[in-house]
Amino acid sequence: MLTNRFKLVDREEYTNSIKLAEYATPYPKKPEDEKRKFLEKPCDYRNAFIRDRDRILHCVSFRKMLGKTQVFISEKNPKQRNRLTHTMEVWQISVSIAMMLKANIHLTEAIAFGHDLGHTPFGHAGESALNLLMESDDLEGFSHNEQSVRVVSLLESPPNVEFLDGDGAVKYGLNLTSYTREGLFKHTCRFNKDCKNKELIKEFGKDNGSIEAQIVNISDEIAQCTHDLQDVCMANAITKEEIINIFDSFKILLGDRPSRGKQNISTIIGTLINDVSKEGINKLNEKYTGDSGAHEFIIFSKEGNRLRKHIKNLINENAILGDEVNTMNSRGRHILNELYIMFKKDPYCLPKGIKNEFSPVLKKELKNTKGYGKTEISNKEDIRVVCDYIASLTDKEAIDAFHSTFL
Repeated sequence: MLTNRFKLVDREEYTNSIKLAEYATPYPKKPEDEKRKFLEKPCDYRNAFIRDRDRILHCVSFRKMLGKTQVFISEKNPKQRNRLTHTMEVWQISVSIAMMLKANIHLTEAIAFGHDLGHTPFGHAGESALNLLMESDDLEGFSHNEQSVRVVSLLESPPNVEFLDGDGAVKYGLNLTSYTREGLFKHTCRFNKDCKNKELIKEFGKDNGSIEAQIVNISDEIAQCTHDLQDVCMANAITKEEIINIFDSFKILLGDRPSRGKQNISTIIGTLINDVSKEGINKLNEKYTGDSGAHEFIIFSKEGNRLRKHIKNLINENAILGDEVNTMNSRGRHILNELYIMFKKDPYCLPKGIKNEFSPVLKKELKNTKGYGKTEISNKEDIRVVCDYIASLTDKEAIDAFHSTFL
């Protein structure tokens, strides 16, 4: 005989059981509070931020990060990190900090998983190349955090959900909450200074963002400096003595160096997580008055920041400015530059799915086979489509496109 001893989790009961700090982003209680582009019928079992997180995890752009460079080309050495493994490490670090600070873990997860969705092939060299190309066409430049918002708001395929309103003809991407999209935009401290997209500033403002966005921002910093250091070690670009010197130079902060060399990086990561969490709670106690965006609360201590800078300098001197990375970066910039110019001059060579995204005028021109060699892209919206396509490519896809077009 069946009994009713057990039952499925109730979304509201589960969400209400989570104790958040006063400064944490609260869970939306009604569909209107989720601030999605289009209202959705709530899920019986998952709260708004879990739904955001899951949509990001299952989207194409998330999977394609596996083929995008972090520092070294991972295809040469599968032990080296790529953009996806970096994202997973940012997620782990940010969740650790969010737990310690009693921040909203589910929102933190969504932002962490999505923060690099808009990244280009070939790492920051690719991002810099696309930025210069877009600026040369009097467009708003390119930055991966702004592109991440564009990916989830426009470019990705929509979820299979029941909408309470909306226009089926309008593109809305993953239809994420405004809280998650703002976190993607503000996961880097440079968003305020570098952003040329006035619409994003208008929508999300110039403040420092939610506590969760600040947590992901600093977790990205921790992951970059520590895991890049480990990759540099595996590439034999720095010596064992230089690692020992880190512990000798920061003995008070780091304590004794582990007896096993493989534990060096995890010791540094754990130290920086604790450093940020303690400094963050001190800043919140000192300055929080009801607005999490009013200050940059989640920061390193002075000594923690000195350690971060020391590691970054080591990485720059021994890897970023080294022959292998410089050669790779130069090749990446050259490939993206040539693809951009070619696709603008001869859009016929673009995939059919991309050509379908062009303006009606250009789509009509491209159906005319007599236009070969005569049809060039000049409309800014169409140039943006080219940029979106190039940014979406993996390293291998970009290299293959270059070979098939020019060789």
